[in-house]
Amino acid sequence: MRVLDVLRMSWGQIVRRKVVTLLCMIGLSIGCAAMIIALSVGQSVQVYGEKTLNENYKMDEITVSPNEGINSGGSSGQTSTFERGALTARKIDIIASLPHVVAVAPMLKLDMLEMATLDGKSSNVEVIGTELGSLSRFGYRFDKGGASGISGAAIVNYGATFGLVDAEVIRELNDKLMEDSFNDEFLQQYMALMSAQTELFQAQFNLKYQDMNDSSKTKTSSPLRVTGVLKVPGGMSENNAMYDKKVYVSLETARMLAEQFQSSQAQAAAAGRLNSALVKVEDKKYVAQVQEQIQKLTLMTDSNLYQEQAMKEQLGMYQKAAMGIGIFVMLLASLSIIVAMIMSTHQRRKQIGVMKVLGANLWQIRQMFITEAAVLGVLGGIVGVFIAYGAIQGVNGLLQGQISMDASTPLQVDIQTSALPAGIVFAVLTGVLSGIYPAISASRTNALQVIKSA
Repeated sequence: MRVLDVLRMSWGQIVRRKVVTLLCMIGLSIGCAAMIIALSVGQSVQVYGEKTLNENYKMDEITVSPNEGINSGGSSGQTSTFERGALTARKIDIIASLPHVVAVAPMLKLDMLEMATLDGKSSNVEVIGTELGSLSRFGYRFDKGGASGISGAAIVNYGATFGLVDAEVIRELNDKLMEDSFNDEFLQQYMALMSAQTELFQAQFNLKYQDMNDSSKTKTSSPLRVTGVLKVPGGMSENNAMYDKKVYVSLETARMLAEQFQSSQAQAAAAGRLNSALVKVEDKKYVAQVQEQIQKLTLMTDSNLYQEQAMKEQLGMYQKAAMGIGIFVMLLASLSIIVAMIMSTHQRRKQIGVMKVLGANLWQIRQMFITEAAVLGVLGGIVGVFIAYGAIQGVNGLLQGQISMDASTPLQVDIQTSALPAGIVFAVLTGVLSGIYPAISASRTNALQVIKSA
């Protein structure tokens, strides 16, 4: 028989046997839709995961710190010009010249200090000395003002503008909370004070440091002025950013503050040493290579590559779960097709017997059943595409609730173009494979016995 004849006969049987066709179509369409959704979910979660990593963990950045385990002095007890374990300006210049390094921000981090404004409000902040002009190269965006080269200039982040309250007021409220920590009224007052935002742009303030040797003594810095206020970092919610309080000053100002306060960083600062540096790499694929080069300078490095590995493992679980559900549904579809085709074979025994008497061979009979199963697979795949588009809205709602509960950017699953032909092909293969056994069973029908019993 010609291919066209086989297709015509298969189509006739599909149209004639509506119950069998409906059973097969339901199984194949649902299976195809499940496979398309599984592939789309896997791809969308992978894209979402990579985007979240880049926003929250900055995969293209490396944190450099001194190697405290290596003596920075020479063998004779004198200070070496290279200072092996120390992080110095010379090493910063070497790091900046490495291949694939885009920017380097040297840092001198001071202790937590009290920021006090002229109107008597104060809050504890982390003070970081760095090159203020390098902040923009690391993705920091200014809400007001910008970096300034004037002496005593400071840049505050979004969180530093919150929680500035009168020291006496917060002390009295803390005492009340110590006496009655479950008092809702006190808790609400405390949260209201901590969430109150203060306009700091162009404001003048001082930093205060409590003497570790004598807690009754407090050292106060020379006046500083806010020349820039940063926006909320990308990938961080405003609620989380409120509690991240940082003040950035120039390296010269940081050394001056360390000397004024005689803090633990004073000696290192006076020697021109740094306690941290941030390195931005051209692409995250070069991070490991740059880390290796920096470590040769007897420095310690840290990056978020391990976060990528952890994310891959987590995403792999989601992808495997989605694929497992899709394959399971396809197996159920296969069983429904096998049962339906066996029913069809039993009902068409007389037709098969007549075909054999008229000279049809085993392959032609099997070809007819397999073609019928393939056509059902195509039809089921097409219907499955429409079901997948309808069901993806429900999948989006489920995934947004489960995965992106704490994320600032919700997860959106989109039907992948590559998943459509894959789902249809899988439906056709499922139909063909499921129709092989009924086809073999049909070809073994005893023509004479069937005709005699008819």
